[in-house]
Amino acid sequence: MKVHRDGRVDVRAPRHVTKTMVRQFVLRRADWILDKQSYFQDLLKKNPAKEFRTGETFSVFGRNFRLRLERQPGLEFPFCKTEGQRLKVVVNGQVGEGLKNAIRGTIRDWYGVLTEKKARAVVRKHAKGLAVTPGRLIVTEQAKRWASCSKIGNIRLNWRLSMMPPAVFEYVVVHELCHLKTHNHSLKFWRILKSVLPDYETRREWLRKNGPGLMFNDF
Repeated sequence: MKVHRDGRVDVRAPRHVTKTMVRQFVLRRADWILDKQSYFQDLLKKNPAKEFRTGETFSVFGRNFRLRLERQPGLEFPFCKTEGQRLKVVVNGQVGEGLKNAIRGTIRDWYGVLTEKKARAVVRKHAKGLAVTPGRLIVTEQAKRWASCSKIGNIRLNWRLSMMPPAVFEYVVVHELCHLKTHNHSLKFWRILKSVLPDYETRREWLRKNGPGLMFNDF
């Protein structure tokens, strides 16, 4: 059973399970379902869906920037950059949903570039001290994870990482670097992490409290 962010509830069951049995199961989990729906409603209130309009706020490494939209008809490649307290997005002359999609895609790609650049800097800072050599750094869409490390040493990073403060960003990347030494969350793992980031618990707590809201951003 899964509760979606829009409140929908999906239930999957084997063929031999009757509808009556499914209803009884759902009723037994009613409190849990309501808690989940309430949780998502609260997240939505605190993190409303982006409209990608001038004046909207976007977080970049923990700082808030106001979107400023400019149009340049005939522009071949849209681009995005910060100017003072503004997040400037320049697109061509699209209108309606085409414009919205262009802004969304431009900002998302820009976040991805920031994430990769910052992650490489963190790796350069800490990999030698940990005596590890990561494989590829892959910035991608991840619905539930901020990062993951494969058995062959590739590190996948959620493009949204560049929304969070640098210290928390660093924690996420170093966490994955430590997995190159041990692929579990044993006491040994946490000791290694603490030797690199003595205050990792503070950073981790920020991620626990604020991460769901960033993940909830509608891109």
